[in-house]
Amino acid sequence: MSTRKKKLSDKLKRYNILLIVALVVLMLLLGTLMVVQMFGGRAYYRAESRLDQIHEAQESDSDDHETIGWVRVQGTNIDYPVFGILSEDFDYPVTVNSFTWSLSYDSDFHDAMIIYGHNIMNLGPNPRLHDEAFTRMEELMGFVYYDFAQENQFMQLSMNGENYIYKIYAVSFLDSVELDAYPKGDFSKEVKATYMNEILDNSIYDYEVDVKEDDKILSVVTCTKFFKDGESYDFIVTGRLVREGEHVTPSTLHRNKNYERVNEMLKGAEDSESEEIA
Repeated sequence: MSTRKKKLSDKLKRYNILLIVALVVLMLLLGTLMVVQMFGGRAYYRAESRLDQIHEAQESDSDDHETIGWVRVQGTNIDYPVFGILSEDFDYPVTVNSFTWSLSYDSDFHDAMIIYGHNIMNLGPNPRLHDEAFTRMEELMGFVYYDFAQENQFMQLSMNGENYIYKIYAVSFLDSVELDAYPKGDFSKEVKATYMNEILDNSIYDYEVDVKEDDKILSVVTCTKFFKDGESYDFIVTGRLVREGEHVTPSTLHRNKNYERVNEMLKGAEDSESEEIA
């Protein structure tokens, strides 16, 4: 090959390399712009006011409970009033199917809000995501599925004239006795830190969400017999209040070692169903 042809070939190679690098950079820039357009310009989850619904529900308040708020959980049919308990003799209202409750005996907006609800029809180790018969907190159990947890990362609490958005940072199973030991209203700084750490330690996912001790948090809780071991568990989805100026965008999450037991139960339930079909 002549010297002239060799130089031309080397130039073409360098040109091709530069062209490939330029195309890669262009693709990265386009990808970044798409993400910005998707999540920078619009919220991944938007609050929908439930203040009117609160006022309507308050018309049915009784001597032992009052409607203090409204809770919503993304990806579920959980869109229910929150009852505040006024009496130790509180009895679940038989005329209302879909409701949750707080045990704080007041209508205050606390740094740590724990909202409870019934799970009547979705207790086992193979939870259904949706069912028309679910009118309580059954659909909260969908968070045992990794794909569902990825797609749904926000909750809303409407109280005191405001609609607050919380970013989920933990999905946990906790012994019911342990949860019952925590205060029903205000948490001290030390107790709140202990609770937040226990929720994180027992979470089946690791969310890439920064959480600080002074964050306001919301736990939505229901009962479950998921593990079928005779023990009583609460299933808890916890989020922290979205901060002022923070974009409401999804976070990355990973299954951790706590998920191994959950996965075993899900796999066992699938195998049992396959055997029954066969």
